[in-house]
Amino acid sequence: MHKPRSYSPEHLLYLSRIMEEYPAEEIRVIEFEEEDANDIAELFRQVWPLAVEYPEHWRKKRIYTPEQIINEMRNGFHFFGSRLQGQIVGVYKAKITDKGLYGEHQTVRPECRATGLASAMYIQFAEYGRAHGCKRNYCNILVGQEIGEKLMKKFGFRPWGEPYEQAEGMLVQMYERSL
Repeated sequence: MHKPRSYSPEHLLYLSRIMEEYPAEEIRVIEFEEEDANDIAELFRQVWPLAVEYPEHWRKKRIYTPEQIINEMRNGFHFFGSRLQGQIVGVYKAKITDKGLYGEHQTVRPECRATGLASAMYIQFAEYGRAHGCKRNYCNILVGQEIGEKLMKKFGFRPWGEPYEQAEGMLVQMYERSL
């Protein structure tokens, strides 16, 4: 595995402005491979400590090592996301289950929020599910997380069941959309 690239905050802001110029439909979302595990882990290390809307124990749990990422890949999870000038700027993981295509762990660099990247990943989430015969996409969204709830509405997801505690002190709502 190679060493993750590192960019200055100024360069990352410049890159996010480039991404803002593309509609979500034109942002390329790709499937990552085991050799991308270092870069994915670096993104998790940079982003999850800042996600203060989540309990601290959950944020720490979401900072995977490259070895954990590779293990997840070997156990049926697919990691998808985007690169901008070689650096991974967003990722999520998905797994086909008996209920459909389950997605989680969406992570976007702060500089790339509000650029259409998350929307591009939700578009690809549906495309991948349809291509693999899934009847639905489903995921959990933190109760009260406005951006997540807004994306659910935008992409035609509806609540599925009642909110529940996914981890201690962390109430989530599962959402689904038919494919």
